[in-house]
Amino acid sequence: MRRARIKLIYIVYGLLGCLAIGYMYWDTQIHDTSTGGNSGGNLAELLIVGTDPGFKPFEYKEGQQIVGFDIDLSRQIAKDLGKRIKVEEMAFDGLLPALQAGRIDMIIAGMTVTPDRAKNAAFSDPYYSATQRVMVRRDHQRIKTVADLAGTRIGVQLGTTGDDLAHGIQGAQVVQLPSTASVAQEISAGKIDAGILDDGPATQYLATNPHLMVLPQRLSSEDYAIALRKSDTTLRQQINKSIATMKQDGRYQQLMKKYFGVGR
Repeated sequence: MRRARIKLIYIVYGLLGCLAIGYMYWDTQIHDTSTGGNSGGNLAELLIVGTDPGFKPFEYKEGQQIVGFDIDLSRQIAKDLGKRIKVEEMAFDGLLPALQAGRIDMIIAGMTVTPDRAKNAAFSDPYYSATQRVMVRRDHQRIKTVADLAGTRIGVQLGTTGDDLAHGIQGAQVVQLPSTASVAQEISAGKIDAGILDDGPATQYLATNPHLMVLPQRLSSEDYAIALRKSDTTLRQQINKSIATMKQDGRYQQLMKKYFGVGR
């Protein structure tokens, strides 16, 4: 009788164990399905980065791949955070709306920190200091200094600080273009008198277009930083720590040398 009871107890415990295992499997499957078959951990490891690849050497295309200083920098940051990146291409003036809508996690696109932008996004510590320069054809008969820009046709990339500066020049006809490359092309073709653009891209265009030049005066000095949602305070702290670490361990200087020929 006792043996029968013991045997019965083992059977009951065995059935309960099977039910428990079955429930755990069912619960796991339900939760996997609710996340599209991808665990939350995998999603948390991905940083979606928004950029506009018309800003060489910071972001540009080689074939179908987006490359550049900003892209390499974001990969190093992701590595420090134990994450990986997915790069989303979009127009520069669409980056901040995409960030606010949650379609991307951060913007790295040679974006200058300005008071207006800071109303809608938080920014990391600066990672690059830039200046705004005026580009013209060498054979332009009128424009020799910044003061000569009044009343001329000035090309800018839409939504940039160069766009803002051009609108402050008396009598200027501002031509808004989709990229800095478009600005350089329009200057070369004589369709505009001058262009306002950042010194990094300007240097790149001068290297392959000897008929172009930049005026010696600098219109402004500004800092590039990574834009984030204001609520992502932890991510901003992690990114700041990564940038500081890269400057200490030499990785930042290696990227500067790779894309600009100098380390700083």
